[in-house]
Amino acid sequence: MEFVNRTVIGSKELTALSRGTRKAVRRRKSLIVQILAVLIIALNLLFAWASWRVGDSRWWLNGAVAVFLLVITWREDWFSLQLTGRYVQPDAQEVTTSFGPDGFTQTSKAADGRFQYSQIEKICETSDYFLFYLDHNLGQIYDKNGFTKGTAMSFREFIIRKTGLMVQNVR
Repeated sequence: MEFVNRTVIGSKELTALSRGTRKAVRRRKSLIVQILAVLIIALNLLFAWASWRVGDSRWWLNGAVAVFLLVITWREDWFSLQLTGRYVQPDAQEVTTSFGPDGFTQTSKAADGRFQYSQIEKICETSDYFLFYLDHNLGQIYDKNGFTKGTAMSFREFIIRKTGLMVQNVR
């Protein structure tokens, strides 16, 4: 069976891809960074409280650093999008992918690419997308509503069969 998917890559798609990378591909590293961030935030809040108690007028600096780090930790995927989203060429935002028996081909106005199923290292799924990771730095996203040939449910079974990988759910 052949599947065809058309995905328009925008900020929502890049955020989902970033979240999948953080939660599935770089899970251990991300957990360590988040634990360190929480410790640094707690220390800054403690220092702000101690400075306030002794009457230091600069206590708010530690509080501001804690709030800043809290926002960055909370909105990590959005900040990642801001750093990487500008690298998506306008001609590469609309991608059509054909999945055949031996591999899959991506086509956009910017470039064409051919991939083998054996190149896929990890497959993730959100409520709206399938995420393929070819390595730690290369991810691909496919909109579940973008199938013009085939359905998302039958594609899920197809890709499991072709790759031998389990699909990891990412929320």
